[in-house]
Amino acid sequence: MTLIRLHPEKITPEPEPEQGLALNVLRALSDPGDDENPFLIGFLMRGNSRLRLYVRHPDGTGIIGADIHLTDALTALNASLPSLVEEEERHQPAPDDPHCDLVVDLTDW
Repeated sequence: MTLIRLHPEKITPEPEPEQGLALNVLRALSDPGDDENPFLIGFLMRGNSRLRLYVRHPDGTGIIGADIHLTDALTALNASLPSLVEEEERHQPAPDDPHCDLVVDLTDW
């Protein structure tokens, strides 16, 4: 039997593919118990590790597109997203996106 010695300090792990990171975000924001009023209602990959999440406005009057970077600290972002999209100072019009009424840019959050 050949013995191969591993040196973990010399091994560089491959980064997780963009699709895997997106899937982690989508799973974290999906609530299977709330089929009537889901928070997350869609998404769009936008390239350069950017993802637009389509979420229901907290008062139910419209849809907000939230732009995030998949390479950022997503655990904190996932936990904070519902309150971040409520902050009206972050709201921008979305004239170029027919899928949402407002856009919130969280790529620098």
